[in-house]
Amino acid sequence: MAQYSGKQKLKFCECLGDDWWKVAAYLDIPSDTQRTFPQGNEPRRIWEWAEVRNQLHQLPDALRHIDREDIVLQVFEPPAPPKTPQQVTWKGSPYPGLCHFTEAQAPIFFGRARETRALLDKLSKNPFLAIVGASGSGKSSLIAAGVIPRLEEIAGGFQWECVRFTPGIFEDPFMALASRLDQRLVEHGQRDKDIAVKLRARGDLTEYADRILKGRPEGKLFLFIDQFEELFTRTKPEHHHQFLAMLEKATKIPQLCTVITLRADFYPHCLKHRSLETLLNDGMFSLAAPDKRALYVMITGPASLAGVSFDEGLPWRILEDTGDEPGALALMAFALAELYRACQPSTIMTDSAYDSFGGVRGAIAKRADTAYGELDQDTRTAFGNVFKELVEVDPECGVPTRKRAPSRRFIDSPAANALVNTFTQARLFVGSDAPGGEEVVEVAHEALLTNWPRLHEWIEARFDDFRLLRQVRLDAAEWERQGRPDANLWRHERLKPVHHMRERLQPELTDPEKAFIRSEADRLLENIDNPATTPQQRAIIGDRLADIGDHREGVGLNADGLPVLKWCEVPPGKITLEDNGGTFTVKEFAISRYPITWVQYRSFLEAQDGYRWKKWWKGLAGREQEPGNQYRTRDNHPAENVSWYDAMVFCRWLSHRVGYEIRLPTEWEWQQAATGGQSANHYPWGKDWYPEFANTFESGLSRTTAVGLYPQGQSSMGALDMSGNVWEWCLNESENPKKEMNSATENSRVLRGGSWLNHQLDALATSRFCARPDYRNNRLGFRVVRSSPISS
Repeated sequence: MAQYSGKQKLKFCECLGDDWWKVAAYLDIPSDTQRTFPQGNEPRRIWEWAEVRNQLHQLPDALRHIDREDIVLQVFEPPAPPKTPQQVTWKGSPYPGLCHFTEAQAPIFFGRARETRALLDKLSKNPFLAIVGASGSGKSSLIAAGVIPRLEEIAGGFQWECVRFTPGIFEDPFMALASRLDQRLVEHGQRDKDIAVKLRARGDLTEYADRILKGRPEGKLFLFIDQFEELFTRTKPEHHHQFLAMLEKATKIPQLCTVITLRADFYPHCLKHRSLETLLNDGMFSLAAPDKRALYVMITGPASLAGVSFDEGLPWRILEDTGDEPGALALMAFALAELYRACQPSTIMTDSAYDSFGGVRGAIAKRADTAYGELDQDTRTAFGNVFKELVEVDPECGVPTRKRAPSRRFIDSPAANALVNTFTQARLFVGSDAPGGEEVVEVAHEALLTNWPRLHEWIEARFDDFRLLRQVRLDAAEWERQGRPDANLWRHERLKPVHHMRERLQPELTDPEKAFIRSEADRLLENIDNPATTPQQRAIIGDRLADIGDHREGVGLNADGLPVLKWCEVPPGKITLEDNGGTFTVKEFAISRYPITWVQYRSFLEAQDGYRWKKWWKGLAGREQEPGNQYRTRDNHPAENVSWYDAMVFCRWLSHRVGYEIRLPTEWEWQQAATGGQSANHYPWGKDWYPEFANTFESGLSRTTAVGLYPQGQSSMGALDMSGNVWEWCLNESENPKKEMNSATENSRVLRGGSWLNHQLDALATSRFCARPDYRNNRLGFRVVRSSPISS
């Protein structure tokens, strides 16, 4: 029967706390007996109950069952203390902090002996192995400091050569691999791009394995692909299939062994690729968080080699504070590095030093806050500009990840450069040379992203922006790969948050990415410039512009709700009217580029001082009680069902609101604007008729369209829709154009330009039509003019 000391009993009672009832239930202590236990003294009574019944030996199993391995280690099965070397064998800090262990740090790599042995055994049988674990579980360190230094233990007596890379150094993972192979093959005169091109084309690593191992028949190449998730987060999708096919083919190369490390939250990405799914099924190693016994060894083992010790009980405090949450190992590693630093030059790591920086949970935040506090106010303003380059969010998994950024991105900003330097000195950022010699910077560990409140809150506030940016990059790359098909472009509703995201993050985008997120309105307007676009397509484009917001100048309203008119300057000249209408001298003036649109006319109808104000109707022969119905109620369509009276009062109202005269054109002014004063121009665009240049009966639409959808049909003055769409009222009477203008008569007024229901003859620039001033129908609209220059 196991014998335990009073000290062990006291420690058990001290540690068990409120979990006593779980142990009581495991031991099947009757409820009536439990009720007799004095409050606060339950653990002691449980011990005594078990001791009387010779059941103390069951306590370790009970504690493991309730996940209190820490008590087992402290009371019943304490880890053997690390052997104290006769002399210090490790100089400097034995804790690398947020940086992963390297091969050179293998002597101070503790706590993963079991996993290392298991991996070496698997590697002796499998040509491909994936180590899958949570962020911060120590995957990279396990391979670099645990496995690689012990590869010679694998049966066969191989002479190992290691090639290590991360796939996201470039957008092309083949370039990332080629850059590392090139370091070994430089004597063969090949450059990065030559290797990458061959690998991408053939997916065969045999040639390069043979060259690296040349002259060593017992040689074997160990290909270590670290942070494999970067294949999905940082490289172009167009390379994924070929790269994974290359890895699958590599399993057939006898002298090659491939190992990857993968964050567990990116495992679903792998299942989308059949070749990778097969590789994972055959060779996957799940790396769990280290248990408490392993953590204890990680804490005490490196210290013994460096000749330092702990205050009594401090390792257990660190162990308890670490817990078993994902990423806790990285927090503990950083806290140990801080503890060693805080205690120097003493060789004893103390509780007070541990408390000074907040322990495991507060170490990263304390260091980051300290570094941030050292920055002046101007430098702090660069916080967002720096971290937006170093953080991204995977759109599928929704998790923040770190990314590398070229140091040159910060050099032009003294504030950003100072922040990067300060955080690098604080070991929160790390700098390194990327292949090709360019210096890059990145966050030392993803633990900083979630455990520094200032940064965590900043990321949370921009979480959707980062996620959206990553999705834009992925979809833009796929769009580019497929030859830029229009069907893959995002519509306005999806692009709207993209433009807000760009304002907030101000990311550096590639040319294909910029082209991918061009506004849908810009793309639509580009299509109307194409002569091959059919009338039906133009009508659809106009309606879509109305749906998403038609921001062309001269189509809508300003911030005050008043019509914005785009003016086309018209030079002076002489115009002769048909039907012996006479010859007229035209002074310089300006005409609106488009007919008045429905949204512009509606602003007048809805204005308090608008349509119903009697003042505007004064002097007119008639007054309409209600405006006409608009049949096509999209904002960018021309106003229709408008009488001459309606148009006149609109002009009076708008003149008052803008402070200068706006009126209907005389028909000779209208004709001068349509022909540019050239009698040979039978139509606004020239001499000959082209049905695709105007919305007339020939277009087959049988309705109005948005204004300005036929740019090929514009006049030489720049005015659009002067043929077709809607008839346009002119100021003068039709019977006697030379008669002095008199608004008080009911005589017919001139209409020009034809409409969607009229044939090409009515669309002639010289064709005259007329109607009573109170006449309305859905083919009648108007445009306006002003004197030029504007008089004050």
